[in-house]
Order: sequence, then C-alpha cells, then structure tokens
Amino acid sequence: MASRRGRKSRTLNTRKGDKEVYEFEDEQNQKLGSSITDLPRPICVDILLRLTVKRILICKCVCKPWHNLISDPEFAKLHFAQGEAYPLVKSLAPTCVSRTLYLVEPPETNTGFDLGYCDCYGYLKWDCDRHLNMKLDTKLKIPLHNAELVINSEGTDANMNHLRCKSGVKRKRCIKLIPKDHKLNVVNSCNGLLCLSEPLQNDPVVVCNPITGEFINLPVPTQTAKHPSAKKFSDCGLGFSPKTNQYKVIRMFDQQECQLTCEPISGRGIYSSRVAEIHTLGKGSWKRIGSAPHSTYSYKLRAATYLNGTLHWFDINNTDYIISFDFDNDEFKPFPPPPHERSNVCYSEKPNMSIGALRGQLCVCDSSYFEYIELWVMEKYGVQGSWTKQFSISTMTDHSRWLRGLYEPMSYLRNGAILFFHRMSNAVYYYDPKKWKLIFLKLSGIKSRFEAIAHIPSFISLKDIVMGDNLAVLNIKSRCGEFKLLGETKALFLKEENADTDSDFNISSAGD
Repeated sequence: MASRRGRKSRTLNTRKGDKEVYEFEDEQNQKLGSSITDLPRPICVDILLRLTVKRILICKCVCKPWHNLISDPEFAKLHFAQGEAYPLVKSLAPTCVSRTLYLVEPPETNTGFDLGYCDCYGYLKWDCDRHLNMKLDTKLKIPLHNAELVINSEGTDANMNHLRCKSGVKRKRCIKLIPKDHKLNVVNSCNGLLCLSEPLQNDPVVVCNPITGEFINLPVPTQTAKHPSAKKFSDCGLGFSPKTNQYKVIRMFDQQECQLTCEPISGRGIYSSRVAEIHTLGKGSWKRIGSAPHSTYSYKLRAATYLNGTLHWFDINNTDYIISFDFDNDEFKPFPPPPHERSNVCYSEKPNMSIGALRGQLCVCDSSYFEYIELWVMEKYGVQGSWTKQFSISTMTDHSRWLRGLYEPMSYLRNGAILFFHRMSNAVYYYDPKKWKLIFLKLSGIKSRFEAIAHIPSFISLKDIVMGDNLAVLNIKSRCGEFKLLGETKALFLKEENADTDSDFNISSAGD
C-alpha cells in the first residue's frame, strides 16, 4: 500500500511540475512579445509570396497556422497569379530513375543570376573565378509509370535491396526498377500542371501537380484498347478552356485505315489516317473529334506550348505556319508565324525553330541562321502584324565558334535576362541584354543528357480545379514516395563553364 501511495504522490508532483513549467513558459513568452506566427494574416501572406517554392514548402512544415495558410486555395491563387516560369529539369539517363524534377529558380533575394551575388545558405555562390555555381535544391517528384509494382513489392525480396549499416541495422529499403517501369515523358505545362506520357508511343497517361504531389491517371484510350497494332506514335498536350473552366488533354495518332478527309489546317482534301481525340479531366472516356493535322512526319510536332486557351506546336518539317488547337471550341487552326526571311537558309537548318511563352506572350526562337538567334514576340495575341523581333543574339563564343542548334526559350527573368535550353550542348544558356553575351550553364551531377521545360509552379490543388464523378486524385508521397529507388540522382548543380571546351558545336543539330 505504501508503494502505491508513493507512486500516486510522484504522479501528482509531476503534474504539478508540468503546470509550473507551462506557467513559466507563458510568462517568458509574454516578456519576449509576439512571435512571427502572431503576425496579421495579410502580412504573413505578403511575406510568403516573396519566397521561393523551396522556402514556401519548408514554411508549410513549420507550424499548423502556416500549413493552413499555404494550403488555403486563396493563397494558392495569389501565388500563381504572380508566378513566373522557370526551367524544370529531368534526367534522360537510362540508368537513372527519372521521377525527380529540379526547378531552376533564382533565390528570392535576387532577380536573376547576377555576377557577384552570394547566398549565405549556399544555394547560389560564385567561386574565386567568379563563375556561377548554383545548387538545384528545389526537388519535386512525378509518379512512376508502374507505381503498382513498387507498392506490391513491399515485403518481398524479388526486386528489393536491403541496405545495412555497419551495426547490422536495416536502413531504408531500396527498390530496383527497369526503365519501362519508372520512366514517363514530360509533354507540356499548363497552369501549374504537367502532362506526362509513356515513352514508347507517347500516349498521355497522367496529369499531375508536382508541387502538391497530386496526380490523376487518364483513362486508357479506346483506340489503344481495341486495336493496339493500329496506333503509332502519338502527339499530345494538356490545355485549359477558359470558356468552360475545364482542363483537357488532346492526343493525335494514326489509325489503321487511310481515308479521304479534309485536312483541318489547310482545308485541302487529302488521304490521311491521322485522327484526334479529346479527354476532359473528370470525365470517364476519350472523345473522337475528327481529323488531325497532317505532316510528312506526323509524329514530330515540337514543343507543345499552352497560352490563352490554345495549344501551339511547330511541325518539325514545316515552319510556314504554327499548328494550334483551341480548347474552347475543340478545333485546330493555323496560327501566323513571324515574318522571317528564308532566302539564305538551307533546308537542313529550317527545323531549328522553337515556340514558347515569355511573360504571357507567345514567342518564337529562330536559330536557323548559323551565327545568331532571332527572338520574336507576339505583342498582341493572334494579331500577325504584332510580331516584333525583340533580340538578335550572337551565338559566337570567345574562340570564334558558333553554338548552333535548337534553342528553346524558358524564362524571362526580372532583371531582363532570358534563360534558353540548348539541346545540342545539353545546357542552359543565360542571356543578359546588357552584356550582349550568352553564358553557358552546364548541369553537373548527370552523366547523360537531360530535358528542360518551362513551368510555372502552383500550389493549387487538383481537387479544387477538377470536378467529376468518381474522380480519383492520388498522392505521390502517400503511394511510393517513402521508397528509395536505385539510380535516383541525389544532387545537381548549375555551373558556368567554357562552352568551347565542352563539345563540338560546329555540327548541326537540325535533326534533334
């Protein structure tokens, strides 16, 4: 009985001690004043909106009030409204698991990658030679092509490697996947969402938001299910209809039979097997909408760019017009290209044209002229006469060599500089109009090639913008985000290097 009374007494003393500790902490907090979480909501919102995506994601984990604020749909809309496009990088190495994306965004205290800037946190610094060395610290994930294989592998040793530390304790399990089970292509970006396709035939399979970690599996196309041998390589893309407030995915492919049809761009009667289907997110199936634009090599539409309710492509073998698809009316239309002169350009160089969007304006980057790049901007959307040549950029290096090939416009920074992605040199180029020079930024940490796409990050939840019966919005982290996969790239760095010593740029990349 005595021991019981003793235990009871100690419990009472503990509770009394806790109460005294709480009272002491409250007293200290009152002396210290208000904390940052006590700031008025508008001030907190204003502070958070000035941060990079990486910092906002960290702040979301700091406390419950900030988590709720950042998760609020109104905050997500405000953030996206002032959002800017930055390159989103993904490895193409066959030995790397490609579910990780790297967002190239300058620190919030800097408007560009200016010489002499130094970040005390180590995200961006200049070495003794004053060269850029930027760690790509904003890492995002996309779904795996065969996530079910990873989930079903839990608890089995078929394709799992259990790593042990020196003490013999099991560490985080590591799963080995072959490329067909994890690789997905990034097709295009639209309002913070990504369209992902399977790599063999480029069929769209997933729409995801890499910031929130949410994704939607698209229904299997009818043509693929009934006639798998009839379908060839697809062209596809994600877009948004402002009229109906719906997101849609377009896919174009060759069916088995060729038939006389009206070509949707030229209006000519031709024999073609090219057709198009549309899927509205939240619906249960695909809908055939008629013939698709014909091309000599119809599977080579390049760089789907969404802007103003319309998706835009360049036919790799015909740059006389831009192919566009209007998501409001579900129809293809020809779109006027810039008035460039072609008399002195050989045929092999014609494909070196790309299309993009900079600060809400359609732009075309023409690098077909060997020694310079022309950047055209459409100042009034849809008005052919509003095309303006904004820059003519020399591609000559310090050693009198030319960086030829396809340049894709990625981002227009606040300091007036522009980021380009150059496929041939597998690098990002920084152009500052004040210095009239292209700066070569090589990505280190990847032994093979990579791809880059312009993307505006969004915290808007898929559940808030996509409505439909029995719509399953899945989460990347909750499904297989905790698993470690063999071959995942750990860290990447963007470094300024000498382009002349990297590779031979005098070889044309027209066929890239």
